[in-house]
Amino acid sequence: MKKLAIATALMALGGLSAHAAERVKVTETVKLAAPPAKVWEKIGHFSDLSWHPAVKSTEASDGDKADSQRRLDLGGPILWEAIVQNKPNSYSYRILDNGSNQKVLPVTGYVSTITVKPDSQGSEVVWSSSFKPAAGTEAEAARKAVAGVYRGGLDALAKAFPKN
Repeated sequence: MKKLAIATALMALGGLSAHAAERVKVTETVKLAAPPAKVWEKIGHFSDLSWHPAVKSTEASDGDKADSQRRLDLGGPILWEAIVQNKPNSYSYRILDNGSNQKVLPVTGYVSTITVKPDSQGSEVVWSSSFKPAAGTEAEAARKAVAGVYRGGLDALAKAFPKN
């Protein structure tokens, strides 16, 4: 049900009207009561976003290697992304700018990084991005859509790594 709600909200945003040329930045975080290595084991593969509740399935052209592209099935809508950089406990990716992707998530020039770092109680996951809203989309609507996607994934991680 959560997957459908997120996917529906993202598709609905494509019809909003306005113009926006400024870059939008989004950062969402969650602190987990688990060591970074354990969290990274779960989320650290570009080729596998199955930990996110909105993702029905993930396929990647070349695993976690440079230039790999992944196909995210959101239970109907499909999103295409490409890895930009892969480092220990962090990877960056971009949404491939095409008409189909902008119908799913109304952004252009989207680049995002997901990082797991040590925290005094375990670890902290930081998911951040910058992008421009697609034509016809308000900056705030695009920001809320991306933040909602991040929040859905980070909240799922909080449930996967509950505090003792």
